[in-house]
Amino acid sequence: MRVLALNPVSARIAELLEPHIERQGFELVAAEYHKGNRSSILRLLVDKPGGGIALSDLETLSPTLSDLLDVYDPIAERYTLEVASPGLNRPLSKLEHFEAVRGGRIKVRTLRAHDGQKSFIGNLAQVNADGIELDDETSHRRVAIGFGEMERANFEYDFGDSGNRTGKR
Repeated sequence: MRVLALNPVSARIAELLEPHIERQGFELVAAEYHKGNRSSILRLLVDKPGGGIALSDLETLSPTLSDLLDVYDPIAERYTLEVASPGLNRPLSKLEHFEAVRGGRIKVRTLRAHDGQKSFIGNLAQVNADGIELDDETSHRRVAIGFGEMERANFEYDFGDSGNRTGKR
């Protein structure tokens, strides 16, 4: 279940493409549409459940997604399509994304300030259907943030943690 709101174009793209991507054994982690003055970019971040998508997977998937976008034609203006891995600092947009990294280090940007602060980074302490609790490194306190308050959230890979993905020891 997607808990972070997408802009209308990204939401429509996700709605159209997610079933096709899942049928091929992959997961649409994020759809990001950035409208520019001269050119726009549609970035689809795709992973393999359990992690580890290969470049060859992306090369196979990219033309299929491009063809589907040509058929659906959800974007009126010209754009560049990028199909990529979510990377180490992957975006968190679904409830299961947050649950998978509970105990790990994340970064959250809120729409409005909480006590003068809009950017939070720290260990993800709790996850529920409404939001999260984060042990914030800046304020040194536990902060509750609702999913509706979040602009974006990312996992923050800890290179000092011997490659442990969730940050749990």
